[in-house]
Amino acid sequence: MAQRGKMNKTSNQRYIGLGLLLVVLIALIIVVSYLYDKSTKTEVNLNDSTHFTMTGFNGSGEMSAVIDVQSGYEAFFDTVRISLSKSTGLSNGDEIIVSYTYDAGIAKAYNLKVIAEEKHIVVKELVDPTVISNEDFFEGVSLIYEGIAPLVTVTLDVNNKFNGYVTYEVVDAKEYYNVGDLVKVRAFYDDASLAEIDSVAEMSSEECVKEFTVTDVDRYVTETSDITDEMLASLKKEALSLFTDANEYGMRIFCDAGLMPMYVNGKTTFQWNSPSYLSAYLNVLKESGYGKIGSHVNEVMLCYETVVSQADGQACRAEVIIMFSDIIIRKDGTVELNLESGDLISADRRDSHIKAIARSTTDDDYMSSTL
Repeated sequence: MAQRGKMNKTSNQRYIGLGLLLVVLIALIIVVSYLYDKSTKTEVNLNDSTHFTMTGFNGSGEMSAVIDVQSGYEAFFDTVRISLSKSTGLSNGDEIIVSYTYDAGIAKAYNLKVIAEEKHIVVKELVDPTVISNEDFFEGVSLIYEGIAPLVTVTLDVNNKFNGYVTYEVVDAKEYYNVGDLVKVRAFYDDASLAEIDSVAEMSSEECVKEFTVTDVDRYVTETSDITDEMLASLKKEALSLFTDANEYGMRIFCDAGLMPMYVNGKTTFQWNSPSYLSAYLNVLKESGYGKIGSHVNEVMLCYETVVSQADGQACRAEVIIMFSDIIIRKDGTVELNLESGDLISADRRDSHIKAIARSTTDDDYMSSTL
């Protein structure tokens, strides 16, 4: 009996020893496996690979996130999704929670150890934008006028702080402008360009228009009311000085009257005699004629009755037109009658012919009024 008990005790000790050995072996296997697994897996830290960008202004900020893709693991990164708890309408102090999702199966296939911890970001350093009004946009914007109304040309002169961010254009631009015409100028911009100078517009670019009125320019006379009695008297005085040699028209007038011209030393001897004022007309160029070569913006036609005579005493009644052109009223109110433009442009026996020329009835580009 004593011998058998001793044998059982020895056997139990053996089993206990084997059990302890087995436990040690299993622990060793686990440790080795852990160390092996840790040494062979590639670590991918999504937190460190993510870059955040903040744009916009306080109260309207926007956050975006992009992640660097590690070469060789593109298929895994294609499955990564970044979630932001809020990404628009951001203000300083807002907290944004960043979280990640990805395909764990693909991560395992690549033997990746993925670190993707939830992250909290507090919004800060968003600036408060400067609000630009319509008046602000057009500060330093003016018009440069060239020419004489109604043939004034317009160019923009821009000298303000928005250079490079805002462009200005004349809306529905015309080739020529008259006194009192409206010139609409629009400011062209977008949110991105203004954001570069930490600004926002009070209104849309489509609405940002300013109207300029063409003023303070020289102008051609275009209304009969512009011709004063004093001006007309000056024109009449100058016109009388232009009744000099009648030879250019005398031959035609005498032939039309059936009279025989007389020659002295091979030359005719026609002269004007006793010119008498009849009437005057103001002819103004219509817009259809603007820019036509040789056209005058205004023409004052003075009609006179006179007598054409020659050396033998024969004479014939005729009517004559003296024309002055391009009379200007300067912006300071002074008048340039342009007396040097005066010219005897026509003479005829027929009153109807003279009136047709004086009233420009054969020229559709002019509008005639009686002075």
